[in-house]
Amino acid sequence: MTIWTPYADEPLFTAELVIGPEAMSEHQREQLTGYLEALACRRGVLHTAVAFNAVYFGYDLDYGGYTGGPVDFDLLPAARLDGPAPPVGAMISLAAGREPLFGEVLYAEGAHPALYDDGGVEPWLSGAPSDATGPNGNMPPQDRLVVDFDAFGQEVTVTLERLGRLRRKGTLLDVLGHLLMPAHSQISFEAFLLGPARGCLVTGPLPLLLGADADDTDLEAGVRGALRTLDTLLSDAPSLRRWGPYAFSRASLAARLADEEGELGGPDLSTIISGLTQPPSPTRRNRPAETVTYTALGPRLRDFAANQAVLEGAGYAIAVCHANAVLSDVARREADERGALLSGGHLRLDDARQGGGIWRASHPPGPYAGLDPLLPLGLGWLGSLPPAADDDALLTAEPAAEETLTVTDSQIDWTIPLRHRHHVQGTLPLPAQLADELEEKTVRLRLNHDGHDLDPDEADQMVRVERKDGRLSLAGVCWPLEYFPGILLDFWWPRGAPTLNAGSTLLDVPVILNGEFIEYRYDQGIITRDRAPGCMVRGQRATQLGLRDRIVRAVRRSGLLQADGSAVLPERMLARAVYGDPAANATVLSAPVAELLTEGLLHRTVASRSRDGALTFPAVHGKPEIPVLLWQPKTVPLEGSTSAQRIDDMTVRLRGYDVQSFLRRLPPGKQASGYARAEYRRVAEQFGFGAELPVGYTIVRAHRRGD
Repeated sequence: MTIWTPYADEPLFTAELVIGPEAMSEHQREQLTGYLEALACRRGVLHTAVAFNAVYFGYDLDYGGYTGGPVDFDLLPAARLDGPAPPVGAMISLAAGREPLFGEVLYAEGAHPALYDDGGVEPWLSGAPSDATGPNGNMPPQDRLVVDFDAFGQEVTVTLERLGRLRRKGTLLDVLGHLLMPAHSQISFEAFLLGPARGCLVTGPLPLLLGADADDTDLEAGVRGALRTLDTLLSDAPSLRRWGPYAFSRASLAARLADEEGELGGPDLSTIISGLTQPPSPTRRNRPAETVTYTALGPRLRDFAANQAVLEGAGYAIAVCHANAVLSDVARREADERGALLSGGHLRLDDARQGGGIWRASHPPGPYAGLDPLLPLGLGWLGSLPPAADDDALLTAEPAAEETLTVTDSQIDWTIPLRHRHHVQGTLPLPAQLADELEEKTVRLRLNHDGHDLDPDEADQMVRVERKDGRLSLAGVCWPLEYFPGILLDFWWPRGAPTLNAGSTLLDVPVILNGEFIEYRYDQGIITRDRAPGCMVRGQRATQLGLRDRIVRAVRRSGLLQADGSAVLPERMLARAVYGDPAANATVLSAPVAELLTEGLLHRTVASRSRDGALTFPAVHGKPEIPVLLWQPKTVPLEGSTSAQRIDDMTVRLRGYDVQSFLRRLPPGKQASGYARAEYRRVAEQFGFGAELPVGYTIVRAHRRGD
């Protein structure tokens, strides 16, 4: 099969690519898969984001770089050594004296200063949050970035001599030619493309594909759709193997294992693996031997290699992915049904990113041997947490629910959220200001639901005013099911009148909140608490919660509530919150917590303890840090549509419709026609990029595809 050539062959970035693999013809899948396989061979390792760049901006395998077209060096975002590290896939400009460096980030890993040079790891670092600064708070976390400075052609933007000088100098690049940058405030590749790199994105084919009426939400949906498709194809490619988000050639791994004399070949990897899996020596770093050891693979490879040249540039990323793949085979294939290796221990991945991957070896296998060894549990971090008993006084205060009150000579108005217990019990507390004016008696309650009609029996009902412990409350209320827990109700009572009035208020813009459609004003904190998994109101059928839902429920219900509706729970308190037992064993929670962290449904971070012992989040610098699990609400305004809806809309729009114009390279000496220049200007005006076609390119007229 002929390998795709950008701007000469039909584009690979098509409507079908955005929609999904199921929309692609067999020929399209074969052509794109063949290109991705060849690209992985050429570049050594291939992250899904880098695959997107190659298909989108046109990486020419014969040329060995991006050949131009929409790539504009002036639009590449600047990366600062004192700023957050850009994500893998980012095309960046890096200040380096008189002339900047231009490159593409191929690989990244955590490079925390606490990692030992020989791969040794203090247990607390394995699985720690990306912003963890160490027990003393004096070690700012870093990332190691492998950047391809030849991404735009061999020695086109920088010479080998200059890169060598920069490595020897050591202020910009390290001896391996890698960047070390702060690890805080990381953003995803999608956010990077739609934010700092938007100027590059809109000069590419996606705006041409979507048409002039597309907006930024369409761009976002298009990027995510294409990334999903490419990730699927990389996983399905027969000649490629995956390690996390990276793909590499199976042949390259086989060649390394077959190399018996080369640096980090088969014998060297066997030695490294043997060192990880054998029982620990009697003493290590002047400490008693431990039954559990942690090893960071990246530093271990750097320490083992006598010839560091094999790890320069992308060679390091290739070696790390290869070594991790071999270790994963050992952990899965050479263990018995109990998870034990021939050495009598258990090997598992504990942290997938820090130090190129931190592996945990336990002798004897221990309670986690039965779990998938490639599910990173962060056991080192969990084991370093303080005892749960120390956290008893932490969750003592949280933001009060929204409640306002206005008093005039003739009327009292107030706003109060409806809670889950009010729904179940048919009650609602009344303001203290009514205590001297409203007697214990039966009153009329009139309810209104903005924009909707309630059942007459619910809209107008007789309820009781009761006094208990000096507080007034309503009782005997049949709350409409339309009044969900967390909804804000506006009350008004003409002083002395026998009727209370209440109603809801529509939001200016409805939202999708944690996957649920909400169109009325609400209290975010109560939504967090009272709409957690398992909270059922009248008329709903109770369901059996799985362990994952019980964990999320525990964080939302027991964690310290923040003003934005987030909840943070000390990790040591999780088992007690899930099972209601201070002595509960947390082992069974490790796997589902790791899954929730991987999926982004929970996050690991740190809080601090205030002088009076209460939990404070975010952590205050200089105060004792407390590891916590963080749950955050996800709110999507519905001024347009959600990303998932946009993908569905584009499926209808793109499947079987006219393909918009796309760029193609012209033969030498040829110029674009007036039609091509006008078509390019038309789309350029919509998305705000340069109105003139790149020199040497034209636009192919639109045509029909996908019927």
